Amino acid sequence: MKKFFFLLALLPTFCLAQPRQLSVKEFLKLQASDTTSYLVQGVVAKVRSTSSGSFYLEDRTGTLLVYGLQDPARPGKNFSQMDIVKGDTLTVLGRFTIYGGTTLEMKDGRLIRKADGPDHNLSFYDRLERKPSFKGKVGQEGLEAFKTWVQQKLKPASDGATGTVKVRFVVGRNGGVQEVQAVKGGTPAMRAEAVRTIQSAPKWKPAISDGSPVRMPYTIEVHF
Repeated sequence: MKKFFFLLALLPTFCLAQPRQLSVKEFLKLQASDTTSYLVQGVVAKVRSTSSGSFYLEDRTGTLLVYGLQDPARPGKNFSQMDIVKGDTLTVLGRFTIYGGTTLEMKDGRLIRKADGPDHNLSFYDRLERKPSFKGKVGQEGLEAFKTWVQQKLKPASDGATGTVKVRFVVGRNGGVQEVQAVKGGTPAMRAEAVRTIQSAPKWKPAISDGSPVRMPYTIEVHF
């Protein structure tokens, strides 16, 4: 009976045992057969994919790929809804995995703690490593150069109407102008000519984020 009560007294201690925290280097030295979940803390060095919830976590000992991150506090939320950006400090919990026989990673990690980095509240545009550029003009100057190009190439509407058309488009990862859509104003002829002109535009140099090209949406006014 005494032995039974002794085990009961120890049970809460076992239940409350905290996972061991490792450095990135220590985590990457684990064996594939190790099914224990470990804590790793570091700074987000690069967001690899918001759709898969994968990113690189870095500390002074190395860099770890974390794949499929989930937030136990908010089940069902995808990675983009976790509001994680480059420079944030995270503590994650997960198991060591070797993907494809070569890629060392933490798969299906769990977010334990997050502290916003110094650039966390900057807009996506302000966090870009390189702003989009058009004909050698970067950022806002590039957009103004594009507007000038559009006005120079624009033909009168076939119905002779005048006014303004608001057009939305995307500069794609390859720099091409895509998804051109007239969203407000103008006659059908004006809208068609505005879309035609923008679709015929030469390529931009795309924006760069975390070392990779990214899409950039724009909305401009076209004047007839």
